[in-house]
Amino acid sequence: MDKHNPVGEALPTAAARTDAPLMSRNEVSALCSKAGRGAGMSWGLAEEAGYAAAWLYARGLDGPGNLASHLTFATGMTWQDICPQVRIGQWSAGTSIPLCPIALGATLSDYADLPEAQLTEGSLETGPVSHPLLVLPFLAAAAKTLGKNLSVICLGQKTGVTTNGDVLGDVTALSAGRVSELKIQIETLEADSFRERSVVPVDLETIEKLNNFALKTTVPPSERSRAGAGSLESDND
Repeated sequence: MDKHNPVGEALPTAAARTDAPLMSRNEVSALCSKAGRGAGMSWGLAEEAGYAAAWLYARGLDGPGNLASHLTFATGMTWQDICPQVRIGQWSAGTSIPLCPIALGATLSDYADLPEAQLTEGSLETGPVSHPLLVLPFLAAAAKTLGKNLSVICLGQKTGVTTNGDVLGDVTALSAGRVSELKIQIETLEADSFRERSVVPVDLETIEKLNNFALKTTVPPSERSRAGAGSLESDND
């Protein structure tokens, strides 16, 4: 098993999604939020997961696939253990387990202009992060808060995010689904490195995985609920 991909699972590719339905951004957000909640996230964090996956999807990036893979990877873990411990300029999980990219991103959004993030004076370095593509939407939010473009270095490759949410440069390393440490900093970005990406349908396997997580939010039927099902009144006039 690849140590950088502890799930040992190939992420969906564009070619695998050619027969899948094209979903709206709201549909992706709703499904991914329910999946996050079903996987054990708090409602707030689950909503952030839905936002992140839909933000990426709208930009032609596989947010839903990365989220499904991350939720699979995090199964059985305690969410508190994969949330970042905030130290000035250096954030990591309290254990050797990789950080949750949603928890990392949400924390970054909250701390973007505070000393703990160190973004206005230097850079923020993180411990290993699972499926780091999911951090990009929160970098965009942080860039907007700061009024400065940001870059993230993942496995030696730099990707930029502008204050208006454009993704610049190559996203291959971020999209690979590999666990990686990140370095985030304010960056002067060249606008000509922006490449618009077409929205790609979510592949059926990813939809199935997300639905399986989402179904865990439903309450199992009990004898009492079965007995009380249906109208208590006659349908006869």
